[in-house]
Order: sequence, then C-alpha cells, then structure tokens
Amino acid sequence: MKHASCLVLLIMGMLAGCASAGPPTPVAEVKEAESALRSAEEAGAAERAPELFQEARLAFAAARRTSGEEARQRLLEARDFAAAAEAKAKAESLTGEAARLRREADDLEQRADEIRKEAGRPPSR
Repeated sequence: MKHASCLVLLIMGMLAGCASAGPPTPVAEVKEAESALRSAEEAGAAERAPELFQEARLAFAAARRTSGEEARQRLLEARDFAAAAEAKAKAESLTGEAARLRREADDLEQRADEIRKEAGRPPSR
C-alpha cells in the first residue's frame, strides 16, 4: 500500500508538471515570425524602420517567454510588425533610388540639351 501511495503521488506530480507547462508554442508561427524578422533585417529595417523592427523583436521575445495561445498571439504580432518594417524599409529604399534616378535623368537631359545646342538645334524643353 505504501508503494501504491508513492506511485500515485509520483503520477500526480508528473501530471501537475505537465499541466503547468501549458500548451506548446506553435512551431509554424515561430518559423513564420523568424522568417519575417530575417526578411525585415535583410531589407534594412533596423536602419530604415527601427521602431517597427524593434516592436517585432520585442513581440518575438515576449512570445519566447510564454506558451500556448499567448505565445501564438505574440508571434503573430512579431510577424506583422516585421512585415510592416520590411515594407517601410523597402519603400524608403525605393524612394531613395527613385530620387537618384530622377537626378540622373535630369543630368542626362541637360547633357542632351548641351549637345543639341552645340549642334545648332534648339533644346527639347
């Protein structure tokens, strides 16, 4: 009887330990959040969208400290913040590239006008 009581206590202790751990963190959401963070970082979000990128990192860290539905929600937040940071970083990069190309086009047009003038033809503008 003494061994049966010990066995029951042991089983109850194991079950209590399992119950306190909560449901596992969803693997798919972890991978999605990690991928989104990587993509944002590669797009330059740390420099071009630091606030959003930091929010993504904080949400990911919070998810790692929890489990179950709360972890899932934090992972989704991390994924969404990272996606927004990536989009903003890419937009800023493209805006800078567009401005550079506009300056280059203006310079080329000015050079073409100079060539026309030298050739005795009127400028295009």
